[in-house]
Amino acid sequence: MSEIPMRDIFGNFLVENAENYKNMVVLNSDLSLSTKTDIFAQKYPKRFFNFGIAEQNMVGAAMGFAISGIIPIVSGFSLFTTGRAWDFIRLACHDNLNIKIITTHGGLVGGDGSTHSALEDLSLMSSLPNMKIIIPADNIELIEVLKYTLNIEGPFYIRLPRGVFQKIHKPNYKFHPDKIDIIKDGNDICIIGIGYGSNLAYQSVLNLERKFDISIKIINLSSIKPIHIENFISEIKQHKGLIIIEEHNIYCGIGSIIARIVSEIYPKPIRILGIKDDFGQSGRRDVLLNYFGINNVNIENKIKEILNISK
Repeated sequence: MSEIPMRDIFGNFLVENAENYKNMVVLNSDLSLSTKTDIFAQKYPKRFFNFGIAEQNMVGAAMGFAISGIIPIVSGFSLFTTGRAWDFIRLACHDNLNIKIITTHGGLVGGDGSTHSALEDLSLMSSLPNMKIIIPADNIELIEVLKYTLNIEGPFYIRLPRGVFQKIHKPNYKFHPDKIDIIKDGNDICIIGIGYGSNLAYQSVLNLERKFDISIKIINLSSIKPIHIENFISEIKQHKGLIIIEEHNIYCGIGSIIARIVSEIYPKPIRILGIKDDFGQSGRRDVLLNYFGINNVNIENKIKEILNISK
């Protein structure tokens, strides 16, 4: 059975947990049908606020809600919410307000085109003090992340895709930002996936292990900020090198953050798969991922580089 899109899980979670969080409101920027917050709007119209195409106003109102002791869920597309309202989000982080920014259409969004692809949002959000950033890798993790987020004070940014990520977690999975999420253990190479990157690694790893007679570890790095550095370094110490897969620009992306941490504490070879200083394109998502080299062929090439395999 195919998975349900993550944005549908998000919309359903808000409705199913509305009575558990009576001080929760949902804010949207004229995109509720796409972010799937429309079902919350239908059931709880007095707790839903549509600001139109005015993301700055939306985040400004969210700040007012947070100051008043209400938990605002700020929803919209990843690019527009983080880009248009960045200075307002910065003020929310400055005062460490309890705002939950949960966006959809992160990364490459296919037919919506390059103007809608969010390939810079993680750079913008990770530069802000007090901001916590989480990128769930499947529906199981998403539900756990939403539970965690609503019970922890402070600003959060949760980035969801437009479509579906395949399941890589077991039903008993529990999220905590300090815990390093090991999807598969291994001793030679460590692949660190962010969002879809964890899915791609999981789909590719068995064939690569057989081909090169190696053992590969997969870390799903869902907590982008904070990263528990001591726990993270302890998990990658023994490996010959790291491959980082992110659906984001690699210039000032998550690979850059990890490379800084590793180079300062426990240097080793690192290769990064992501978007190389580009705005994206319009087209089918699977075609775009291949176009930008986020695929198993390039994982194989990076392994060969690290292990100095010529064929």
